[in-house]
Amino acid sequence: MRRRGKFIYGLAIFIGVASLLCVSCNNNSLDGFIVAVELPVGNEISRDGAALIAVDPINPEKSVRLLSENFHGACEPILSNNGRYLIFSGKMKQDDPWQIWLRDLQKKSTSRVTDLSENCTDPAFLPDGKIVFSRSGSIKDTEISTLYKCNMDGSELQQLTFHPHRDCASSILKDGRILFTSSQQYPIAKDPVFLVMRPDGTKSEIFYKGNQGAFPVSNGTESEDGFVYFIESNQQNLNRGKLMVINQNRPLHSRVDLSKGLEGEFRSVIPLSDNRCLVSYRPSSNEPFALFEFDSKEQKVLAQVYASEGDVVDPVMIRARKRPRILPSAVDPENPTGLLMSQDINQSMIPAKGSASNDTVADRIQVFRLEGFMNEVEVEEDGSFYLKVDADIPIRIVTLNHKGEAIRGPSDWIWLRSNERRGCVGCHADPELSPDNRVPQAVRQSPVVISVKMKTGNLKEVEE
Repeated sequence: MRRRGKFIYGLAIFIGVASLLCVSCNNNSLDGFIVAVELPVGNEISRDGAALIAVDPINPEKSVRLLSENFHGACEPILSNNGRYLIFSGKMKQDDPWQIWLRDLQKKSTSRVTDLSENCTDPAFLPDGKIVFSRSGSIKDTEISTLYKCNMDGSELQQLTFHPHRDCASSILKDGRILFTSSQQYPIAKDPVFLVMRPDGTKSEIFYKGNQGAFPVSNGTESEDGFVYFIESNQQNLNRGKLMVINQNRPLHSRVDLSKGLEGEFRSVIPLSDNRCLVSYRPSSNEPFALFEFDSKEQKVLAQVYASEGDVVDPVMIRARKRPRILPSAVDPENPTGLLMSQDINQSMIPAKGSASNDTVADRIQVFRLEGFMNEVEVEEDGSFYLKVDADIPIRIVTLNHKGEAIRGPSDWIWLRSNERRGCVGCHADPELSPDNRVPQAVRQSPVVISVKMKTGNLKEVEE
């Protein structure tokens, strides 16, 4: 693979990129460089032969450095907030599972973070210095991937997500939450969406869902002014990556296609400042991906920054940045349950299902786990319920009318961490909707206990 490429720059590049690279990052030798993945064309899925390179955008022809010596593959680089450490997914031999590795840019040394039998990919630095990553596995004979976190040396491994989904492409928002792509795999496969949760695995909720079958295919990166940039595609044209942006304050209702009307395909993006982004882009399918500057205000591709004979993707700017907020955690391993409250099960964005009796008012819920039916609970007159459930066990809820006819559901998979308390406005209600200023009738009494240990009777599968 050729390590040198071509570089075209002018005043726009100097103002939009180079001026940002003067921030000291612990005085390591890569201050001001761009780290990216150089990938042989056609190896996008396997990522065999992927290499981490560092390029000085001011003088790329004389500055390209290989950072993944002795690796069969290395990809998905992410920089620590202080600019000193680089984490990435890598494997030494072709048959090795992917693992998380850490490179100290000051000492120029590389160490292994995870040492697991499963593939470990998609790392990101949490605000407290821990690392979150995706670990492959299976549930109900279905392949999934689950988010875990650990220390930089791999110790104190903790599971964060518990549903039958593929969770990956994590990034950290400025408010300290983890933003990640998630796609249900059981009982049926669904397109990916963006979910968001706290770094202890609590308060997971929908952040963004694409329109008309579109879905995110990259991580989302937040700019300094609160906009989240990402790449989106769809099942009809998986090779047509579009550049999207949403407002972090209203992610479900602020989608803008920045690549509308542009030819070519985008693969990855990181926001810089002053409406500038660094993107991995190719003008046509006959060309490899290269790094370009992009003007999000004018919605146009500007000068090419770096190109090679292979695809150049996943750029990272080597510069310090403000650390996201460190969120407190209420998780208590000594309490094996969590509390779930809904204010009104009839408050929903989803239309009610037609029923034989034409009664679309729900007055009870059924709770299911992966193995099937758990319990049925009548809700209060105001539509509220209050449950105590086993921690770290995914459940789904179906609402029914007084005749037992399904009105809405099953819901998305929900889990609660140990000692977590979670409330919602309704069943699939708008996440941006504020609850009414009243005390739900259900919380005036003790919660209904929904426990695997207490369940008796036959189990039955719930239909989608």
